[in-house]
Amino acid sequence: MNGNISRVFIIGFNAIPIIGAAFYGWIPFDIFWLFWVETLIIGLFNALRILLSQGNDKAMPFTQGLKHWNVKKSFKYLMTRVFIFLFYALFIIVFIGLLANPNKTDTGFLQTLAFANPLFNLALILAVVVQSIYLIKNFLMSKAYYYASPDSYAAIFDARQIVIHIAVVIGAVGSAFLFDHSSPHNYGAIFMMSILCVAKCVYELFFVSDNDFQQLPSGNITM
Repeated sequence: MNGNISRVFIIGFNAIPIIGAAFYGWIPFDIFWLFWVETLIIGLFNALRILLSQGNDKAMPFTQGLKHWNVKKSFKYLMTRVFIFLFYALFIIVFIGLLANPNKTDTGFLQTLAFANPLFNLALILAVVVQSIYLIKNFLMSKAYYYASPDSYAAIFDARQIVIHIAVVIGAVGSAFLFDHSSPHNYGAIFMMSILCVAKCVYELFFVSDNDFQQLPSGNITM
């Protein structure tokens, strides 16, 4: 990941679920739903990148801005991501929000679904800020859009989504086990959620490649 500011926001985003679980009674649903909504936010910004990507050869000097808009490719990518989001959203709501809820009469997770959870909403704002920084600074201002290919974005099986998919499935099973016959303040569950958040944070800080959004050599840009 590029930039100290982005790193701060990434760390802050991944720290919020730990704070929520430890001090605000967050259940696994809140955390997994946050991560899943984050994937939709990333998908929306990727759709914008696809829309603006010009796909020119990197040997070509930058001469002018947008020549065409990849509307069909952007729309197709976005619809695929939305379909995947809705499919797994049902899984998360049913198996983690309802079946794995430690208090079957507690519908507090509905507040999260309705964006009535302030801490949850703060995390989403941080996610939007991070993606906005990447889009504006690393994609538009760096002129990376001129060389980026609209076909370089995996609609289904990108590495990050695979990680989240696995986490959601494991979380559904693990949270049901950890919360069975226990109070909402279950330290085992908090520990499990913390490990997930820390692992996700490390992955995003050190293993996610931003090759498409790297600053271009100054020699390739002519105004």
